[in-house]
Amino acid sequence: MMKKYLSLFFIFFVLIFAEAQTPKQAKAVAVTTAKAVPSGPLSKAKLIPPRTDFRLFEEEQEHPGNKIVPGKGLPKYKDPVMQSKMGTIKSRAPIRTFTGATTQSTPSDPTGALGPNYYVNAWNTAFAIWDKQGNQVVPPASLESIGGVFAGEDDGDPTVIYDEAANRFVIMQFSTGPESPYNSPTPGAFLIAVSKGPDPVNDGWYTYRFNTGITPDYPKISVWSDGYYITTNSDPLHVASDKIPTIFTVERDKMLKGEDAQMVSFPLPGINNNGFYSPAGFHVVGPELPPPGNSPIIYFQDDAWQAVNEDHLKIWLINVKWKYPFSSTIELSQELGSADGVSPFVSNFDEGEFKNLSQPSGPDIDALQGAVMYMTQYRRFSDHNSVVLNFVVDTEPSEAEHAGIRWYELRQSKYGQPWTVYQEGTYAPDDSDRFCGSIALDIRGNIGLGYTVLNDNPNNPVYPSLRYTGRYADDSPGRMTLEEQSIYEGKSPDPFYRYGDYAHLYVDPSDGITFWHNGEVFEGSKRVDKVGVFRIGIEDPRDLSVVSIISPKSSTLTDAEKVTVKIRNYGTMPQSNYQVSYTINGQTVTQTFNETINPGESVELTFDQTLDLSQGTNFTITASVNLENDINDYNDSLTSTFQNLPPKDVAVTFIAKPVTGLVQNADEEVTVIIENLGGEPQSQIPLDYRLGLRNPVKEVYQGVIGVGEEEVYTFSQKIRINSPGNFILKSETNLEGDANPENDATVKSFAKLDCIPDGSDCSYGDGISYFELGEIINERIPCTTGYADFIGLPVAELDRSKGTFTVTIKSEFAEEDFEKFSMWIDLNDNALFESNERVISSEVITAEGTKLSYEFQLPANAPLGEHLLRIRAGDTRYEGDLNDPCDVMDYGTTHDYTILLTDSKLDLKDSILNDSNLVVVSEGNNKFRIIMETVITEPLNITIYDMLGQRLVYDQMEYTGIAQEYELDMSYVPPGVYLVRVGTEKAGKVKRFIVK
Repeated sequence: MMKKYLSLFFIFFVLIFAEAQTPKQAKAVAVTTAKAVPSGPLSKAKLIPPRTDFRLFEEEQEHPGNKIVPGKGLPKYKDPVMQSKMGTIKSRAPIRTFTGATTQSTPSDPTGALGPNYYVNAWNTAFAIWDKQGNQVVPPASLESIGGVFAGEDDGDPTVIYDEAANRFVIMQFSTGPESPYNSPTPGAFLIAVSKGPDPVNDGWYTYRFNTGITPDYPKISVWSDGYYITTNSDPLHVASDKIPTIFTVERDKMLKGEDAQMVSFPLPGINNNGFYSPAGFHVVGPELPPPGNSPIIYFQDDAWQAVNEDHLKIWLINVKWKYPFSSTIELSQELGSADGVSPFVSNFDEGEFKNLSQPSGPDIDALQGAVMYMTQYRRFSDHNSVVLNFVVDTEPSEAEHAGIRWYELRQSKYGQPWTVYQEGTYAPDDSDRFCGSIALDIRGNIGLGYTVLNDNPNNPVYPSLRYTGRYADDSPGRMTLEEQSIYEGKSPDPFYRYGDYAHLYVDPSDGITFWHNGEVFEGSKRVDKVGVFRIGIEDPRDLSVVSIISPKSSTLTDAEKVTVKIRNYGTMPQSNYQVSYTINGQTVTQTFNETINPGESVELTFDQTLDLSQGTNFTITASVNLENDINDYNDSLTSTFQNLPPKDVAVTFIAKPVTGLVQNADEEVTVIIENLGGEPQSQIPLDYRLGLRNPVKEVYQGVIGVGEEEVYTFSQKIRINSPGNFILKSETNLEGDANPENDATVKSFAKLDCIPDGSDCSYGDGISYFELGEIINERIPCTTGYADFIGLPVAELDRSKGTFTVTIKSEFAEEDFEKFSMWIDLNDNALFESNERVISSEVITAEGTKLSYEFQLPANAPLGEHLLRIRAGDTRYEGDLNDPCDVMDYGTTHDYTILLTDSKLDLKDSILNDSNLVVVSEGNNKFRIIMETVITEPLNITIYDMLGQRLVYDQMEYTGIAQEYELDMSYVPPGVYLVRVGTEKAGKVKRFIVK
């Protein structure tokens, strides 16, 4: 209960201290000094066993999420740079995998770095050391075992790095201070240990305690030439951000010598965050350091946040003056937006809450929004400098949440020059969620990306698992071109919502090409950190590979299709005079090519013989390269499938607007997605939309849609809905010669309501998290703003003749008899949810996190057909009337659904027909559209009679997704009165109409 009162305090606190504007430059706000406290080699130390008890590290994300403005921000639909298909370049399985840690600490915070001979990995409160063959050299031990200032301290949040230029390991953890939930007896601080040499086992350590005066939340350390830079989440409420220390720099040169060292603290001027966030410092990998100064800090800004007008990346530069530390400065140097190559992204999940992604058989887990993921690795090349970074995004914000990884490579032509976007992409190659990424560059410019995958699909569940992909330096920008490989496939769900809080990918400094990824998975109730070792580049002398089949591909195919493949030389020797073949329809064609391919380069080769693919639909082609003494035959072949598509096939595949909302008596946009499913680019596409029985609105899409592409189209003519109700909108294309008219249309159900009780707080578990009625099973309902529209879900069919029905619900909060729920069914279809339509009133939810079933009844004469259902639940001790369907409750949720009421004792068609509406619409020139508004999808009979009883037409109606319809041409009959009957043999509706 205390949390509910505390939330009011936080809101008040933010309102008082929120700033309208922050400066773009600031000086140091604090300077402290720490003494060096040496400690001996770990090989001689008495190691303290790590904790084995459950420990929840909750401090890091107690703060509210970013302040999101409802409806603000782009993109509205799909991520514009989303990679929706897996890379096809063959990649090797991991060189080795091993378990780095098993712990009850929640989350485990996996981290690890390599030196010449050892891998040091750490997790919350503990560490271990391994050789490069995966053998444990120092067993798991508490971080206290490092000694020096670490003695008696194990508050956690560790990070491990290797300072390659100095050949030293660095281990850092925080001390939370007495103000933290752990009541640490020492003040908030960074505890940093620097090894005395490259051997972490035998060389001993210099340890330092840098007091911060606050809990330095979510600390991340990186190496620059003039210091170790530490970013934190120390300004969570955006309070006086030009004064609150957020970035810290410690004196690297002195620490490497074991001398007393200074720490300079900086704010982050010009930042917009309003909640949990984690900026990142550039971490130097490779032996060459940049010149001192201009140390970059980077963070993303989402245009859905308050006071952010465009999605962009911010870069600050820090210049530390160790002789006069208070004159050190931090300055906002660059903002990279759409004009600079940063495409729109949605970084928010569940309005900033931390229970986001559905997993099989477990609670929703944290997507780690608001953080630039660890690490942001910087490498110097001969003609440029590069840095890579990543963060989680929602790739399809208009639909169910789908987490993907937005990644960037920024480049700088030389030190001191501006940073530019060299490439960006969003990795989401299937319907699984991918998040908690860590990204790095090897010495050749190849990129490796490790991450977590999960999927709650009951038919193909994926528990939290670790995988990786990557790309070669000369691949087409913006794509992870390598096929995905697995480090570890999860066997258990995360038992708690906290995950991560990060993963750690590191490149072995000994060869510059071997990646080591460390991430979190689960075995029963235990958190297990798995380490996977892999390479993007291979060191074999002779290795050619087919990396792409460029053509043929899905399109309208001809009788003379060229076959073009891309061959890459992964070996260390130039290659020529090699055979390449392809096999299709059981026939193989082989050709010898003499083009020389240098190491690391690719060539495109086109076969002399063409293919007749004008007949048939589905094809499979396999291309192979045959190089004598090729070391790696696993990547010699590549298989691709493609289709012979009809030239013309376009469709409306999604209706984005309108959506369920309040009756506004204002014009609303109609926005759809048009997809080209055919084999040729299409333009001048006729399309229309129709609301209920209104006349269609017809327009033409003027642009060009390529093969397999889609475009968002907003009709110029808007719609207006002036009264509440449940509505159906249909939109379709009408391209002449379309080969597949059956897929042209899409139908959407939505409602306009007199009230939507939006704004209830469900962050403490109040409200409905599970709903089951008939065919509707809505699991893991996310906590949003207290209201959710599920009207578009499949309807729940209820048989009126049964009289009694059962609804099953679950809430994540229950205390005594305070948490209750009520439910309405809008039987008169006026969208008002009146008191006589309340079928459940103030039922007590007796247990939290448990499915509970309740019975309700409907009147024997309840009208058949579709009706809206509203269900509300919440804590009745607080403001808001549970039984007022429009009132906003302080704590709870309100959800809307659709039910279909039938009666098995009646003929289904006949009973529904009695309540259906028959309309005759004149379209001019004695042509009519006959419309029967009904939920019956099977064709109904239509009969036209003249007044003498002579039957003129006997045919079947067509169900269009909204109603049964029939186009009737009466331009050739004499003027007069005619009758139309629509229905079955037993029941139907009759209407008169006049032919003029």
